[in-house]
Amino acid sequence: MKTNIKSSSLDAFYDHKKSQKLQAQQLKIVSVMQPEKVYTRRELAQLSGIETSTVSARVNSMIDTVIKIVGTKKDPLTNKTVEALQLKVAA
Repeated sequence: MKTNIKSSSLDAFYDHKKSQKLQAQQLKIVSVMQPEKVYTRRELAQLSGIETSTVSARVNSMIDTVIKIVGTKKDPLTNKTVEALQLKVAA
C-alpha cells in the first residue's frame, strides 16, 4: 500500500520541512538544493556555509530518505571523482 506519494522533489522537501523531522543543519543543506540539480558534498558545504565534514555527516544520515546518490562527479577543487548527490523524489 502506497501513501503520501509526491510528484516532485520540491513537494517532498516541503513535507520534510513541515514535519520538522530534519535537524537544523540538515534543513539548511536541503534548502540550498534545487530539484534535479546534482551536487558534491563540498558544493553543498559552500552553498550552506557549513563545514564540509559536517555536511558530509549530515548528508550521510539523509541518504536514501531525502538525498540520493546519482553517480559520480569531478570535484573542481581536488579533481577527484566523488559521489554526485540529488534531492530524492518520493515514490
